[in-house]
Amino acid sequence: MGFSKSNIGFITTLVVFQIAIFVIVGVWFKYDESLDETEEHEHDLRSEYYYTYYSDVAVMVIIGFGYLMTFLKKYGLSSLGYTFLLACFCVQWTLINNAFWHQIHEHQDLYEYRMAIPSLIEGMFGAATVMISFGAVLGKTTPLQLLLIAFFEIIFYAFNIYISVFKVGLIDIGGSLIIHTFGAYFGIALTAVLTSRRTEEHQENNKLGATKRKFDPVDIQNATLAGGVAVGSAANLYLTPGGAMGVGLFAGMISTIGFNYLTPFLEKKTKLHDTCGVHNLHGMPGLIGGIVSTIVAQVGKHDHSLYNGAFEDIFTEEDNQPLHQLSAIYITLSIALAGGFITGLIVRILTKTADEPFEDDEFWVNESSDEELSEGELEDSDYHKTNSDDIDLENEGKELINKKEIDSSSNNDHFSSSD
Repeated sequence: MGFSKSNIGFITTLVVFQIAIFVIVGVWFKYDESLDETEEHEHDLRSEYYYTYYSDVAVMVIIGFGYLMTFLKKYGLSSLGYTFLLACFCVQWTLINNAFWHQIHEHQDLYEYRMAIPSLIEGMFGAATVMISFGAVLGKTTPLQLLLIAFFEIIFYAFNIYISVFKVGLIDIGGSLIIHTFGAYFGIALTAVLTSRRTEEHQENNKLGATKRKFDPVDIQNATLAGGVAVGSAANLYLTPGGAMGVGLFAGMISTIGFNYLTPFLEKKTKLHDTCGVHNLHGMPGLIGGIVSTIVAQVGKHDHSLYNGAFEDIFTEEDNQPLHQLSAIYITLSIALAGGFITGLIVRILTKTADEPFEDDEFWVNESSDEELSEGELEDSDYHKTNSDDIDLENEGKELINKKEIDSSSNNDHFSSSD
């Protein structure tokens, strides 16, 4: 089977990227020597802790995001396959970008970087950010476009961490801002540039399965996740159980309202098409998380005793922390929107969009038999097979009824002759 021009471009770009990453990691990366200096028992505990942490995040990114996006009727292979591919690529590329900015921040030489298991966890966080943005353009992009999007987004993502966390001092242990908000609004800007001209086609496409005005499991699923997104920034701050419950309830409500009312409004008024509704699940709940962390930091500013002597360790900017939280929200939004817009322009100039949106068939082989049948032929064959089976059953039933009538008639004649 021959390759299309788009597939050749994708394969070539992927091979070039992978070779470049292999060379950079091989030359630049070394293992952290501090692991050799720890006691054996402590080393085992640290390794077990971080490996478990890494496994949990990997499952969330690869399996969680992958199957979360398989709701499109004829795009399941693409949703899952591209998630696997992009996640692996993004982990590697995030390692390199994070290492660069880490060395810059620590004023260390760039000739060598020491990595450990936490570096892989941070790589998974970068992959999660790209998966969120992927949801906004799901079904509307080619594999080559997705690869280029991931390449550029990780650059902006790592730069935002350098500015927001290292320079501004953002507290965001759960990633409400640097992962969820950034990924969502990067994707929003991206889809506005890449797909806004074809929004009506996407809206009318019958391949987008959806229900409204009834109980929808999608709303329940996303509302549950939205609570976790919103509470992330304040997860290590003094947020009471009641406060955490209130944040979760509010975020879930906002998410559901967004899916049912805000998304249709934006599609109608601004022609903005967000396939997975990442604005409702990650964008707005992430902003809520940033605002909540600002409020909780303000409370902690007036009562240091809430943190049992750990105030200075957590609040790197001390009493100025609330202002720095607000600043980081603005910075994250600005970099995400600008980065998504720039990436969208580059990708639109260099590539062409998918010919058949929301279809696996353009890039995936789906062989269910020796001979490939078109969708119409497959439906016709199923229809004729079903009809022939029904006709056979109907004929058998008629024959059985006629036989019973004949037997009954002969019995009646027998009784009449006896009389």
